[in-house]
Amino acid sequence: MTLVDHSARSAYSPSLANLRSLLAMRGIALFGQAAVLAWVVWTTRSTQPPWGMALALLGMTLLTAASLWWSRGERSVSDREFFVQIMLDIVGWTALMYTSGGADNPFVSYYIVPLVVAAAVLPWTYTWWVAGAAVTAYSLLLVFNIPFPLFSPHAGAVHAGMHHSGPLPQGDLHRLGMWFNFLFSAGLITFFVVRMGGVLRRQEAREAARRENRLRHDQILAVASLAAGTAHRLGTPLSTMTILLEDLQEDADLGQRARDDLSLLRGQLGQCREILRELSDTAELSETGERQRAAVTRVVDTALQTWAARRPGVSCELRITGSGEAPIIAFDQTLPQALENLFNNAADTGSALIETSVDWDEHECIVAIRDRGPGVSAELSRGLRAAPGQHRGLGIGLVLTRATAERHGGSLSLDNASDGPGAVATLRLPRENRV
Repeated sequence: MTLVDHSARSAYSPSLANLRSLLAMRGIALFGQAAVLAWVVWTTRSTQPPWGMALALLGMTLLTAASLWWSRGERSVSDREFFVQIMLDIVGWTALMYTSGGADNPFVSYYIVPLVVAAAVLPWTYTWWVAGAAVTAYSLLLVFNIPFPLFSPHAGAVHAGMHHSGPLPQGDLHRLGMWFNFLFSAGLITFFVVRMGGVLRRQEAREAARRENRLRHDQILAVASLAAGTAHRLGTPLSTMTILLEDLQEDADLGQRARDDLSLLRGQLGQCREILRELSDTAELSETGERQRAAVTRVVDTALQTWAARRPGVSCELRITGSGEAPIIAFDQTLPQALENLFNNAADTGSALIETSVDWDEHECIVAIRDRGPGVSAELSRGLRAAPGQHRGLGIGLVLTRATAERHGGSLSLDNASDGPGAVATLRLPRENRV
């Protein structure tokens, strides 16, 4: 199971803060164009006011206000929503540039801003669409525009409708150079910023995975230390009870039935001592990180036989469904304990039969443990898929089993059976390529 922290969004993905920053940049650019419009109205003596630019500014202002209203409060922003906002930015800016001189307007370089934002925030597919839209808009503005007095002083009279300025003049090397520079910059930004953004995302994902691994490791060590301490503390009273049992068995007045009961009790105490010894060994091996290698069928069969000896009242069945030679897995002492936890969970449902199957493919081994109990709740199934620290009512056995599976590079899932009553716990483990 791949862990994803759903509560923490990447700094390089769409978010409400990024959208508001985009709207803030749009507002600053509109303020600059509004200042230009006010200057033109104040200083020129044209008999025809620049209504086109004023209407474009008003439309962009209303669009920005509507976007700010939409982004009020707390909400998530998807890639598509952020992409739509950037495309609206380009379309609105194109209308504004068209009414104010087209490519002659020095503010035409603002197309770089949404392009950089898209390259830093959006996936590369969206970014290339933004780059194509920006380059297309800039190219059209070279040919189609309404001359603006401040930027096109020699363009002649301003027409009320669309003005076609004709093909590019042969001598207009400056405008051609600006267009080529924009095209070159757009290509470089789109390619390299997207790559750098991808590197940052991967680094952040690796760092998040390392944090989760450290958290799981700390949890395992904490439980292992607790187990080792508990085993050490219980060793003394178990030894005392064993000595007292030996003294009682030497009493000549005891009947045969009492002696049999004492022998059984002594065997149970010995089994408790063996379990505590295994806990201590598991804790030590968890700290050292030592691992063994064996066939997955052997590991599962050994764990099942050990568990069956402790739960003689439950029938168990093992099926090997994989083809060919059983693959090798690398494991430590916590894996057999994790398997026994799953066996215990299945038996605790009241199921009289526990069915275990082992299968494998080219990459992993699949151990499925099926019971015939009442099944699992949706909350419990979701709890196994939750991030570390969000156990949602899972028992300590399932928590440790999931942590063990993930520490071995595998996963654990718990779902209701599809072919009848009961649940299926599926443990997936990576296979070794060689012994």
